Amino acid sequence: MLGWSPEMFWKATAAEFEMTVEGLSGNVRGGPFISREEVRRIAAEHGVRPSLKGSPKARTIGGELWS
Repeated sequence: MLGWSPEMFWKATAAEFEMTVEGLSGNVRGGPFISREEVRRIAAEHGVRPSLKGSPKARTIGGELWS
């Protein structure tokens, strides 16, 4: 239905997947995937952590970074 290869599907972010499904269904909200307020709330609740991308031990497994 999406017209994506398996590789493309597994590398897609949740936001990309949601935007694709919205576009295909014709139900485009046009708003952000997550609000800035929600990001702030999550950051306050869980704290700030360094990005995995900057870790020398980070490796790619199935399209996601793990350390």
